[in-house]
Amino acid sequence: MSISDRENNYCIFLNKLGFGNSKDFSLFEMAMRHSSYVHEISIPIECSYERLEFMGDAVLKLIVSKYLYNKFPNYNEGILSKLRGEIVADKTLAKFALQIGLNDFILMSKNERKSGGEKKQSILACAFEAFLGAIYLTFNYSRVEKFVISNFSSSISLIEQKIDEINPKQQLQEFTQDISHTLPQYILVSKTGSEHKSLFEVAVYFDGKILAKGYGSNKKSAQQDAAKNAVTYLKNEGLWK
Repeated sequence: MSISDRENNYCIFLNKLGFGNSKDFSLFEMAMRHSSYVHEISIPIECSYERLEFMGDAVLKLIVSKYLYNKFPNYNEGILSKLRGEIVADKTLAKFALQIGLNDFILMSKNERKSGGEKKQSILACAFEAFLGAIYLTFNYSRVEKFVISNFSSSISLIEQKIDEINPKQQLQEFTQDISHTLPQYILVSKTGSEHKSLFEVAVYFDGKILAKGYGSNKKSAQQDAAKNAVTYLKNEGLWK
């Protein structure tokens, strides 16, 4: 495919995504160059997507951080960081790269392609971040923000539904430390069943009061269940901060 053909395809691609035309496609071409490709054709590594990936990564984290900060005013830094980590993970970014058809533009060496490079999550994710960097430098921040939020909305919603599953013990610990600089206490209530098929019952206490109980096949899982139930209880009672 010639450069003019690629530029035409970039134009179609950007219009499809709602960005309109661009007079300069050099940044988008750079955003699609994997390091193996620039080595293969003997051009400087600075011509690969790595610098734009750096830019796109920063812009993406800012957009997602702002979104989560405004949407969840009662969540602390620890929980917000975990949510952001889920959203900007390679598996999520690779999914979106494939969803919008970005993989059709990625340039890599013949050997990298033979080894399945076009399907590697890391390459797809890096190319997606580089693409965001190119969009930011070509258009502006607000255009990138609108694109990210509108395209990530379904995944963000799915991740939001899992928030109580993101290490509830740590969530509860951060909550109690914020309140009184103390940790919740987990007390084993009972253990039933055989040695190979046990059921543990654990109660979690804070400030001398029981918050909830949990059950599991071992102490750790029972503590996690108790913490999850405690977080749910505190939220239902309007006590969660």
